[in-house]
Amino acid sequence: MGNFLRSAAVVIIIVSTVVLQVLLTRYFPRLLLDLPLVAVLYLTMAKESLLWTIFSGTAVGFLQDSLSPGPLGLNGFTKISIGCLAYMTNTILAIDRVATRWGLLFVSSLLAALLFLVLRVLFLNRSEMIDGERILLSGLINACAGLPLFYIFDKISQPADE
Repeated sequence: MGNFLRSAAVVIIIVSTVVLQVLLTRYFPRLLLDLPLVAVLYLTMAKESLLWTIFSGTAVGFLQDSLSPGPLGLNGFTKISIGCLAYMTNTILAIDRVATRWGLLFVSSLLAALLFLVLRVLFLNRSEMIDGERILLSGLINACAGLPLFYIFDKISQPADE
């Protein structure tokens, strides 16, 4: 029963972050917060399995792509790539302190924004400018919002008796 509840909690985390992100970006198109990325990073650090990281990144990215008007696959590839980098960082460094989690969220957000921009330029043949200030602000917002979300995700995915 415990494994079923944890699996249900993971599905709730994935679906709720993606749906909330899609709804927020519909009403606030210039939103800097990337909730699905925070969810993938949390699931990567909580499960500590590369296979799980690839699965969760794929699920979150393609669910986000299917609900948003953008091209299919860009968010999925970005989430998988950043999740795998976070997994490798988690195997090298202990990401259990607040400062290291904040740093991981910040750097991952920067890399995700840059990777998404590069993919748009390469595959969609767009010429876009790198808005460094917006990317840095997005990294700060994701890192500051990610820490409380990690705590909330821990409360959702852990049973009460642990």
